[in-house]
Amino acid sequence: MFILLLMNNSVHYCFSYQRRKHEGKITYVKSDELSERERNNLRNKWKAASRGYRERKKMEKAMLDLTPQSIENTLPDPAGVEAVEGQQESPGGGVVVDAPPQNEDFHPQMSSTPEREDREKKAEKRFKRLQAEKHELRKLNIHLRKQLAKMRKEKERARKSEMRAKERLRHIERGKPKGGKKLAKERKLAVVSFLTRDENSRLLPGKKDTITKNKIKEQRRILTKPLTELHVLDNSEMKKSLHLSYRQFARRRPFYVTEPKAKDRDTCACRDHENVHLLANKLYSRGLLKTKSISELLVMIVCDPKNKDCMDRVCAKCCFEEVEFPETESSSEVTWEQWKRVTSTNGERMFGNMVKQIYNGTIKELMELFSQKLESLAIHQFNWLHQAEQFR
Repeated sequence: MFILLLMNNSVHYCFSYQRRKHEGKITYVKSDELSERERNNLRNKWKAASRGYRERKKMEKAMLDLTPQSIENTLPDPAGVEAVEGQQESPGGGVVVDAPPQNEDFHPQMSSTPEREDREKKAEKRFKRLQAEKHELRKLNIHLRKQLAKMRKEKERARKSEMRAKERLRHIERGKPKGGKKLAKERKLAVVSFLTRDENSRLLPGKKDTITKNKIKEQRRILTKPLTELHVLDNSEMKKSLHLSYRQFARRRPFYVTEPKAKDRDTCACRDHENVHLLANKLYSRGLLKTKSISELLVMIVCDPKNKDCMDRVCAKCCFEEVEFPETESSSEVTWEQWKRVTSTNGERMFGNMVKQIYNGTIKELMELFSQKLESLAIHQFNWLHQAEQFR
């Protein structure tokens, strides 16, 4: 009865709404015409109406699910009523009803639906499946534990075997003669011999140009090239067993071989070398050269810097080689410096002094001047190195 009442109310509400809408009693107002507050109130009202509608639908569905398949099964049986009326009354005034026989199964009628039975069957199947999966996972877990224990044993066995092998190797190495100290001493002597050459360092002649370390007094020598360049040159000349890294090379440098200082320049330097240095520094600062080292620049234009024909620029293979410059605007102006001998007079006496002068020109003129100076410096460099080698 309650279900029918709910359904009647829903149908009545639906038809009532449609009728009022058809009669024009329900006015439609656009949301743009309402204020923000009115829109919020109307929206909340709609939400409440929708919520109530959903609740009613849920209640109707729940009541239908609990309804027996046939209402006739719940109606009383006329024969049963007559039988009850014909029974004797108890002394207390109640009706005595015979109990069902003890040997018969009593199955009361269940008020369930097919949907509920299906859900129960599905739940039972799912429970059985989960139990089977749980059993399989337990078996897999046991198997993996056994495999892990086996792997740990093998790893421990391999570690012990490796330790025994290392111990045997350590005992074998202890019996071998050690040659590390001898090689270190040989490397030290090779670095000292290389840095004390006249082409790599210059001996200072002054009486005060000495240095003392650990009560050992030595005459100072100053490097003629940067230490990085000397390191590369040393590795190229020495055999492979005496090759050193730059850090080891600098560590083995003698304490009396130092970098040049401004006060160490008591005499004039070579004009040819200094002029090429000035030009190379200018080109390097403008990004036209990759290095400022004269030795590396000479290697670019000769086959072998130790070959006299190559350094004299008469070699058939490299006599026309020049330093390659990157493409640039050759017409831009640039200034550079050069040492030049200037003669001055003081009465009847004449003096010749070296003066650094500034020149102006284009990039093209600077590159041409550098190529000429470098080519003329090649034979000068070869003669200087050859003389230093002969006086060792």
